[in-house]
Amino acid sequence: MRLLNAHSGLMSDFVSDDAIPDYAILSHTWASDEEVSFRQWENRTTSDISHRSGFVKIKNFCTLAASHGFQWVWVDTCCIDKTSSAELTEAINAMFRWYQNATTCYVYLADIQTHSARENLSSSRWFTRGWTLQELIAPKDVRFYSATWDFIDTKANLCDLISSVTNIDTHILTGGEIETVSVARRMSWASGRKTSRVEDIAYCLLGIFDINLPLIYGEGRKAFQRLQEAIMLKTPDQSLFAWGKPVTEPSDIITDDQFIGIDPIPWKSPAERLPLLGLFADGPEQFQSSREIEPLVHPFSHELRRTNPPALVSGGVLLGLVTTASLFKSALHLDQPALSFPVQIYVVLLMCSTKGLRGKLVGLFLRKWGEGYAARSPEWGLFDAKISGKLFRPMIQQWHVAKEPTFQLSNGDIIYRRFSSHVESPTSLIGTVDRITLGDLPVFRVAPMGLYNEHSIVHYFELTPSEGVAVEFGRSPGSAGLIGSFVVGVFPIEFWDPVTQSETHHTRVRPIKRDQSLCHLQVTAMACEYVVLEREGYPKIYIRVEKKPLGNRDSEVVVVDFFLGEEGPMADRAKNIITQGCR
Repeated sequence: MRLLNAHSGLMSDFVSDDAIPDYAILSHTWASDEEVSFRQWENRTTSDISHRSGFVKIKNFCTLAASHGFQWVWVDTCCIDKTSSAELTEAINAMFRWYQNATTCYVYLADIQTHSARENLSSSRWFTRGWTLQELIAPKDVRFYSATWDFIDTKANLCDLISSVTNIDTHILTGGEIETVSVARRMSWASGRKTSRVEDIAYCLLGIFDINLPLIYGEGRKAFQRLQEAIMLKTPDQSLFAWGKPVTEPSDIITDDQFIGIDPIPWKSPAERLPLLGLFADGPEQFQSSREIEPLVHPFSHELRRTNPPALVSGGVLLGLVTTASLFKSALHLDQPALSFPVQIYVVLLMCSTKGLRGKLVGLFLRKWGEGYAARSPEWGLFDAKISGKLFRPMIQQWHVAKEPTFQLSNGDIIYRRFSSHVESPTSLIGTVDRITLGDLPVFRVAPMGLYNEHSIVHYFELTPSEGVAVEFGRSPGSAGLIGSFVVGVFPIEFWDPVTQSETHHTRVRPIKRDQSLCHLQVTAMACEYVVLEREGYPKIYIRVEKKPLGNRDSEVVVVDFFLGEEGPMADRAKNIITQGCR
């Protein structure tokens, strides 16, 4: 630590903490282009900096501290050589401790006049800056001074006023243990504060969370993500994830009729959609509504952390979360082409609640966006639940939470919008077909003509132990390098061996030649076509195929709605949905 002699103005380095003498420390707001750096102070006798307000501020502080018996002082502008990245990193990581160990902290309020100091104290810019948060909390003795260096009062005497301005708990302002305050509440203290550099909104909070990080100026908001990652690995307090807007239900839900297809789902532009994000906030401002959230002390909270610890994996966080049976209906929107699909929103519970509310837990809203991936909305809600290890253990599910990337459809893609069957079916992929998961929706990507003459997805539905129905969606052979026409095929089959859910090889089934009544083959040519198969002895089969142009007239994607089930109201409804507005 480098200290400034209040009498001589000379600098001295103190390597060992034990050797550091008593010192006073300055807290202030910087004036652009007026502050004095370490190099400028060292060369003050040969350079003209005496006119700068920053130089005058240091001189006045030294004079005041010396009059109070201090030989040594510390000022952040001139006591750190900011041209040395190593020294700057060390200083910022140690700064909370330096303010904490200071005998007295002098707060200089350059925008507060003496005659109206108490009345206007809360309007000072000092209360809006990121770095001054730790400078207020860490020191034991804090004294406020006006623009003319007249004494206003102490933090102890102004505690209630300061608490009302900053929302910092009075017991913290009077020296209480900061670790007793939830992560979300501590973040909320910084929710209205600003820093000149984006990265500093993270670095100014290092001491508040007792975290050490290397400094990487230029990384932007990634600095705040690194801070949250370090907090997550240090503490089991899940209020870290409880940021965003409090709601009673997700804001992007759709109706039951839209979900099942009776009513269309209106497409939303990217600007209209609620973003799907990773587990971490972009900044402390997103914790503004989370100040009352606190972790619940319960053996299961520690058990969950111990048995399902969070891990940083592939740009996201892999962790076990209590997943409820509550589901909300929502929509997934694609841009090229403009399409909307029904998807589900899952509710996961955090082991925290709001202060004073028993029997309610904070829940996040997750939506799947890829194979094994999910993203969260910038919202949270309160759900009726009481922590119970016996109840919650079976509800733990591993989630890989990461920001949703932009999904781009390719020529020839086949998307299942709705796929309903009263029996499960093994699936076989023939040719060069890859299955991609888009939320809850399967997307089948078909390669252009290559090694195979055709590409298809075949579903085998077991109706009896030995017989069933095969439904095939695929592409007929096309010209070299092009995607062929879309084909729908339905035919009865028998199984060589009992079918299992894990069976994927079409070689274990064969067509039933004696019964051709269900056989159907249709090469689709229109923008929207449907297939209605209602044969005695077989379930109802309804298929809708919509072709959507992709970029140009030679490229397309196909959207499929499928229903297989017994006769009844559900089948009647499915038939109406699939045939409406289509040839």
